[in-house]
Amino acid sequence: MAQPGVSGKHGDYIPAIDGLRAISILLVVASHAGLDHVLPGAFGVTLFFFISGYLITGQLLRTLQAGGRLSFAAFYARRLLRLTPASLAYTILAGAGFCLAGGRITAGGWAAALGYGSNYYTLWTGYHSTLPGGRHPFNILWSLAIEEHFYVIWPAALALLWRRRAVVPALTALCLAELCWRAWLYNVCGDPGAPGICGLPRADGMERFNRLYFATDTRLDSIAYGALLALIGARRRGPDAVGGACLLLFTFLLPGDFARQVLRTSLQGIALLGLFPALIAGRGAIGRALSATPAVAVGRLSYSLYLWHWGAFGVADGLATCAGAAHYGLLWQAVALPLAAGLALLSYQYIERPMLALRRRAGSHASLAPLTETPHAAA
Repeated sequence: MAQPGVSGKHGDYIPAIDGLRAISILLVVASHAGLDHVLPGAFGVTLFFFISGYLITGQLLRTLQAGGRLSFAAFYARRLLRLTPASLAYTILAGAGFCLAGGRITAGGWAAALGYGSNYYTLWTGYHSTLPGGRHPFNILWSLAIEEHFYVIWPAALALLWRRRAVVPALTALCLAELCWRAWLYNVCGDPGAPGICGLPRADGMERFNRLYFATDTRLDSIAYGALLALIGARRRGPDAVGGACLLLFTFLLPGDFARQVLRTSLQGIALLGLFPALIAGRGAIGRALSATPAVAVGRLSYSLYLWHWGAFGVADGLATCAGAAHYGLLWQAVALPLAAGLALLSYQYIERPMLALRRRAGSHASLAPLTETPHAAA
């Protein structure tokens, strides 16, 4: 089995991976800022899932390949310290601000947000904003729930399958099964749909697409493809990269709802298997751009940006509504973008960075370097 190329042969830091994180979060933020009709914000989430699966699986594999045993306690401690402090701060502060502004959050809504169940809560109950013109602050938490659901079971599954030399076949089967499951749900969840399987019916008929987009059981393959690349090794051959790039571009041109909602994420995962290794090699103009200090800084800030931009945009929604201004107009942009950047920087500096030392005690190699410096250890 090939040595995983997650962070270099010995776990060396690869700045281009943070550059790809920067692309991921900028796609998401820009699409939420009113550019969703021209930019593929959904691909930003898919790319982030892929990177997560690639990095975390590679870190686990290095322990197994060295003959060691996985410490599940240390792994879950690292995950807890990585995600929970910032998400907890966001959930409490954004939720409280929403309520103070006159919004209403049910006890179930709070529980789902705090317990990484917001994606399924979105499908079967829904976070509906009670503020005119405003968004609900917890609608952004769905992707964190999917990641945590995957990593609850993945370390133990990886260790078991590794001993039986069945990891690659199992992940390949999972990716195929996910595709078939999405296809089945697409057909079942049409109008009028099946509420017990598809979530609550909606007047706009979008429950079919929401079921495929927000649920853990329909999005696991986006993480699994990244894990699969860590297992098979990062080959940087030209034909793989060219084929991957062409396939990725093709996914943005797919015609019809079935192709876009069912096939697209699978095809993007396959495309990234070929393209991702070439991108993280850091060669050529694209590689240098991904490894540049500004791109690396935005990538390291991506988690905080993902959380806090949604809350900042909610504040801009409220101010624009009160002023009678257009959402995504000049006033909205003047409030939303600086506020999102400022909140993300504060969160990174005073919540994420203080957790780094604790994560390192639990075995993490995350760097303590400031945002303006390129780290020298694997993130």
